[in-house]
Amino acid sequence: MDLVGLIASIFYQLGTNAAFLLLCALGLIVILGMMNIINLAHGELMMMGAYVASFVYQYGVPFWLAAIISFFVVGVFGALLELTIIKRFYGRELGALVVTWGISLILSQGFLLLFGPFMPPIQIPGGNFALGQYSFSLYWIAMFIVAMLLIVALWWLYNRTEIGLQARATMQNATMARALGVDTNRIYTLTFSLGAALAGLSGALLAPTTSIMPFMGQQFVAPAFITVVVGGATNVIAGALGSSALLSVVKTPIGFYFGAFLGTVALLLAALIFIRLLPDGISAAIQRRLDLRHRMR
Repeated sequence: MDLVGLIASIFYQLGTNAAFLLLCALGLIVILGMMNIINLAHGELMMMGAYVASFVYQYGVPFWLAAIISFFVVGVFGALLELTIIKRFYGRELGALVVTWGISLILSQGFLLLFGPFMPPIQIPGGNFALGQYSFSLYWIAMFIVAMLLIVALWWLYNRTEIGLQARATMQNATMARALGVDTNRIYTLTFSLGAALAGLSGALLAPTTSIMPFMGQQFVAPAFITVVVGGATNVIAGALGSSALLSVVKTPIGFYFGAFLGTVALLLAALIFIRLLPDGISAAIQRRLDLRHRMR
């Protein structure tokens, strides 16, 4: 057996599984983790991103530029959605859940009526290379790097910029933020728009790996919610990073030896166990450990 190729293949699958979970969760990190809006239309926002990318790609636009266009188009749509509908349901979690579910149905059925059951596929960029008997996709390696860069950019935005400081203040205590002069309505719109834009970008990036159709978003919703919920709300960015790593560690070896279906089942079971043992998420457990170490000093 090619031991080097086997080890490389396992690490490759760890990276691709983690990248997939992070890309699925990116927009939800902002909308659910920051705004506490249970956005059941998250998958449809990803679907929109894939549709925009497919549409412009067919006109000769390079794929990476098509993905960037998807980011802005879905971001603008998210801002309009927040201004017209979502802003009426802040503080009403159940109402937001129902209305976003309704939006998801309207979007999926609307795209089916407008564009039909399928959009033209996008060819996977890059190529493959072999190491022994194992083959590796350059595109998925690029996806892992892109997912890491997006997480770093999101951390920088919310921890090193004035708009990020205002956003965190608004989400923690909107009344106090308004008293300090923060335009909270603007922050809510920008935050929801950013979450929608990241969902659209993720949908565009994942479009070459799947069929582009109105109901494609359903396959991304469960991994996205699992990643964000297991990560916890104490630090949504670090939590999503930690949960995607842990869940991929569970899924990869089982999927490698027993098939993708059992790998997915193992991921779901692992998520249930993590939620039962760490109901506040991985980030809360890490924060408690850091606080304990700080007090002991």
